[in-house]
Formats: sequence, structure tokens, C-alpha cells
Amino acid sequence: MRRLPGGGADLAQLQSTMLAIEQACASIQMHANPTEAEKIIVSLHDSPMPYQLCQFILENSHMPIVRFLAAAAIRVAALREWGLLTDEDKRNLIVFFLGFVMERASASDTYVQSKVSAVAAQLIKRGWQDFTDGDKAAIFLEVKRASEGIYGVDAQFAGMDFLESLVSEFSPSTATSMGLPREFHELCQLSFEKNYLKEFYVWGQNAAVSFGDKIVGSAATTVSEIKVCSAALRLMCQILNWSFKQAASVSGPSSSKTHAFSSGIRHDTLLLKKFERSLVEGLHGMMFLYQVDTLSGF
Repeated sequence: MRRLPGGGADLAQLQSTMLAIEQACASIQMHANPTEAEKIIVSLHDSPMPYQLCQFILENSHMPIVRFLAAAAIRVAALREWGLLTDEDKRNLIVFFLGFVMERASASDTYVQSKVSAVAAQLIKRGWQDFTDGDKAAIFLEVKRASEGIYGVDAQFAGMDFLESLVSEFSPSTATSMGLPREFHELCQLSFEKNYLKEFYVWGQNAAVSFGDKIVGSAATTVSEIKVCSAALRLMCQILNWSFKQAASVSGPSSSKTHAFSSGIRHDTLLLKKFERSLVEGLHGMMFLYQVDTLSGF
């Protein structure tokens, strides 16, 4: 794992702080001295540059709730201190989170995995106008490999789950505010729509078709494979429900200059020529399989 910013504590201090937070969480669960316990937990969010501590907790704590709080604390600190972080620090935070969810894709604490994916998506959105095209390509290369199943079925599901979080973060109806002006979100949405949305749709479609054919053919399938297919279908439907814009003009966040974007996807051609929905029954229950033969405009 990459070393995150915010050094200064040695191993003993990291372990001691992690233990204090674990004990605080246990106290709250047992309703024992909750006021003092809450102060300890809040201090994690309020700490300046808590990244190495939170990284240590995520990698070493045996309590899922503590790992969840560590991920949340990184999000709060990163958004608060974004201007103080170097470009390398920002990239390292994102790479760490993506590596975390891929390497622990088979973990049972799914709510922690979902939180980490969501934070990674939010940090990518926050740095969208800071990162170069090369930075973005390097970040998404690992996601693509995971979505193709190169790292295994569990990591493939993690990749689909992350893409779902990412699309949600860039969608205007589900994005987090981050304390930034509307123009920032509009610029990010238009850029994301124009340059990446189609590509992510294809990744989801490939995964859905791969496992969908297997399921429809009544071949033996695992729970993990069905999860990947389900996640891929959710991603596809999420993108199909995207509020596409033919063109828009918005003012830049730090300038009066008007920026014009065209998504390259026309409303009049964004139509499904064929959209079939069939109910598939398998050993593990029922799921919907969407087969999109042709999507005009993509």
C-alpha cells in the first residue's frame, strides 16, 4: 500500500490510537460512557492530516465499524484540506482506496467496502478539474482490469460497484455537495458524460452479457458471478437513466468566461431500438436480465 500524507506518529502511537477508537466504539455499542466515547470518535474527524492513522486503521482494525469511521474521516479531512494536499497526495488517496476495495473484494463487511468505494468516487469528483487526462486514465485502467475479471470475480464485482458509485457521484441528482458551487458540478457532469459515460456503459454491458449468457444457458453459476451480473445490470440501467445534455454553457468556477460542452449524444438519437427484459430463474433466486441490442447515440 502507498504511504499516505500526514506522518509524524510511530507504530506504537498508531496502535494506541486505534485501540482507543475501538474501545470507544465498543463502549457506545454497550451504552457505557457514551459521551466520552463520542468525543474520541469526533476527534478522529477533526484531526488535521489524519490520513496515515486512518490508513493504519483500515488495514489493521478487526472492527468493521472502526474501518468505516476511518474511511469517513479521510473523506472529511480530504475535502477540508484539499487545497493543502499535493497532486501526488490526492492521487495516492484515490489509488489507496481503489486498491483497498479490490484487494478485499471478498470481505464480508460489505458496508465498509461500499463506503470506501463511495469515498474514492467523491475524491475523484473533487479532483476532476485538477487531474490531467493521464492521471484519470491511470486511475481507470485498474478499474477496467477489475471490471474485465482479470483480478477475479470478487474484484470484478468491486469494480462494478465502484463504477456505480462513480456514476452516482457525477449525476446531478445524487451528487454530494462538497461545499462547492453549482458550476463546478455542472462542468464535471458534462466532462464525465462526454468522455467516460459511454465507456463505462460498455464495461458493464460486457460483464452482464458474459455472465448473462451463462445464466440463461442454465450453466452452473456461483453466487459471486450472479452478483457481478446484477451489479453490471444496475450500472447499465443507471447510465440509461442519466439526464443527458445535448449541449450546455456554464460559467467556470473561477472565471466569468463561458465554457461550452457538447456531450456528443443527441436526445433524438438516444433511443433504444430494442430493449428486451426477460425473467431469469436460477438456483439462487430471480433476477432481471436486460439485453440491450443497440443503443443509438452511443
